Amino acid sequence: MIGLDLSCSGLIGSLQSNSSLFSLQNLRWLNLAVNDFGNSEIPSDIGKLRSLTYLNLSDTRLTGLVPPETSLLSELVSLDLGLNYYFLFRNHDFNMLVHNLTKLENMVLDYMNFSLVVPYSFLNLTISLKHLSLSNCGLQGNFPTQLFHLPYLQNIILSSNPDLIGYLPETNWSSPLSLLDVSGTRFSKGLPGSIDNLKHLKKLNLDSCVFTRSIPSSLGNLTKITFLDISGNMFQGQIPDVFGNLNDLSFMGFSSNNFSGLFPSLAFNLTSLTFMDFSSNFLRGTLPNNISGLSYLRELHLYANLLSGRVPGWLFSLQSLEYLDLHSNKLNGPIDPIQEANLVQLVDLSKNEIQGTIPSSFIDLMNLTILDLSSNNLSGNIKSCMLVKLKNLRSLDVSFNNLLSLTRSSNDVNSTLPMIIEFRFSSCNMQPFPSFLNASKSLQLLDLYNNQIHDQIPGKRLCSGPSLQFTSRTTSNSTKGIGICNLSFLSVLDFSKSKLGGTIPDCFGTYSDQLSVVLLRTLNLNGNQLEGSIPRSLTNCHSLEVLDLGNNNINDTFPYWLGTLPNLQVLVLRSNGFHGDIQNFNGTFSFSSLQMINLSRNEFTGHILLELFENLKSMKDIPVDKSGPMYMGGGYYQDSVIITMKGLDFKLERILTSFTVIDFSSNHPKQVGELNSLIVLNFSHNSLAGNIPPSLGKMTALESLDLLSNKLQGRISVQLTDLTNLGALNLSHNNLEGQIPLANHFDTFSNDSFDGNSGLCGFPLSKKCGNNQELESPPSTVADESETTLVWKIAAMGYGSGLMLGLSMGYIVFTTG
Repeated sequence: MIGLDLSCSGLIGSLQSNSSLFSLQNLRWLNLAVNDFGNSEIPSDIGKLRSLTYLNLSDTRLTGLVPPETSLLSELVSLDLGLNYYFLFRNHDFNMLVHNLTKLENMVLDYMNFSLVVPYSFLNLTISLKHLSLSNCGLQGNFPTQLFHLPYLQNIILSSNPDLIGYLPETNWSSPLSLLDVSGTRFSKGLPGSIDNLKHLKKLNLDSCVFTRSIPSSLGNLTKITFLDISGNMFQGQIPDVFGNLNDLSFMGFSSNNFSGLFPSLAFNLTSLTFMDFSSNFLRGTLPNNISGLSYLRELHLYANLLSGRVPGWLFSLQSLEYLDLHSNKLNGPIDPIQEANLVQLVDLSKNEIQGTIPSSFIDLMNLTILDLSSNNLSGNIKSCMLVKLKNLRSLDVSFNNLLSLTRSSNDVNSTLPMIIEFRFSSCNMQPFPSFLNASKSLQLLDLYNNQIHDQIPGKRLCSGPSLQFTSRTTSNSTKGIGICNLSFLSVLDFSKSKLGGTIPDCFGTYSDQLSVVLLRTLNLNGNQLEGSIPRSLTNCHSLEVLDLGNNNINDTFPYWLGTLPNLQVLVLRSNGFHGDIQNFNGTFSFSSLQMINLSRNEFTGHILLELFENLKSMKDIPVDKSGPMYMGGGYYQDSVIITMKGLDFKLERILTSFTVIDFSSNHPKQVGELNSLIVLNFSHNSLAGNIPPSLGKMTALESLDLLSNKLQGRISVQLTDLTNLGALNLSHNNLEGQIPLANHFDTFSNDSFDGNSGLCGFPLSKKCGNNQELESPPSTVADESETTLVWKIAAMGYGSGLMLGLSMGYIVFTTG
């Protein structure tokens, strides 16, 4: 037997050294690819098959070390060990392999483990090599440039090795290369001018490297190239307009570089192109009025540039175009009429300066699924009868065109957008509610923020279907009530600043009531004229994460029973008529997931119990997510909230999951000191009395401390000098006395930090200290705790209210506003 092909045969089990396979010493061709050898190793007996010219063991779940006996297979012409993720080469064994396999033409080692192999070992490869594939195999260090000069090398793939460093030959580069792929590596420098010597090059992939400099005009001489991707680098300068003769080019990726100057317009004449992406650069110029190519173009991405001029109508007449993305440019003027509608599915012209009306010929784009015209200067009326003809439309966004309105037709009640999932019409001039949405059973997102709607939002009919997940903002509209009682699958409800009156309906259901809003995750009714109390049925919304009832006229006591909600993270009750004690924090009402609470500007009195701090487990130490910032609301909706800083209200358009805030009146300083992730602490403009708690010195992460305008007295605690990260300090306008501590970096703060304390002395103040005002040594910890068990009260939280404390990336804000 000279050949054996058992690929894709469903073989299961380990390779054993006593297998009869290794007795076939005349075997020349062996293919065992795509089987399951159960994470076994290759027996050293593989070296007995010395007549092999072809060996394929790819994707067989081999593991362990490649046996050194593999180097005895000196007749091999083709070797494929790829897709064995835990198959490991030692550097010495690999050197032996490439030194002995002098007839090798094809080597595929993708997705192996080359972490122990020095790239310079590849210098020992035979000059007969034609195909080398080393994708995603953990190569590290400097790749030898000499390898690109191998006289017969046709394909070299080094992609997805992020620690591999290298550069392309800069001069006298001549090779039969057909495929060159170094994407996802740290290859750098520039493209050599001699690249046009690669007469046979068909695929060049330099995506996501660190190439710099400008690209040479000789790139336009690669007449056989079909795939050209140099995206995600740091190329700069003007792109030479030399691509008109690349008639075989089908993929052209130049995105995410630093290209500037005029757009290379000859690229629009390419006849085989299916994909063009020049996005995220600094390219200028206008789109041509006419073109002669792009007949097969399926995707055109020119977004995030500086392109200007009109949107030409030919874009919507390209026969094969499916995705058109020109957002974030400076395109202006009206959109040209569409002469012959194409098959386009996605059109994104958002964040430009486009004027005029939306062409009525858009209704001919029958395959359109996503249309985004937001953040332009569009005007006129969109006729509802035009929209409902787009039967495949799933997402429409025309937000932030403040002169754009919607005109209803007489047949709207019987019309619908059957596939619509997202309907965004915020900050426009809409007046009637789009009643054709009533029967849209797929609708998940409705955003009518900041319009002139005076109709009642028809909650019952709107949610008769099963899919509505959240209805978004309706700010500046004047809806006549909250029709939410039948929103059975509602996830997010944002009716902030909607001029709502009356009470919050007590219809949030029970577990047995299938037509209840028990899936609610966010409820935002901030900035209305709601009265009455908070409905107890909210306790049935076990998925509730954000409850914002701020800036209303609600008259109630503290809703301690909300503490049973297991997922509640944000509770905002500011600026209402809440009153009485803040209490009943116990094991039953623990608020165990709460990260942000704002009770400011109410009429609370009395003390806050110590149990508050003991139960707020989510506020102790917030783990840092090393993968980057995460925001509440996920990818499809962003929760927002207003916080008070230095007497001013700031809106956080997104809330970090690590952002924590607590509003309280009474506190034991030791408990405050346990909040050791705190960064900003602001108690300004309250009636806080007593000494500054020494335990504040335990907040070692603190960067800003503001106790402005209180009634604090006594000396400044020496423990505050332990706050070595403190960059901002304001203790002014209190009743503090004694010498200002000078330890560590306290002497870097200015007079403004201590003004208005007549009893203070010492640097940086001009007032000198007498002998009886010398700084005392710090008292013992026991004394600290006994002497500073002060009670910070809320003095009728209307004026002198607003107690916020935050940790991790949070704030503590005790302001009057």
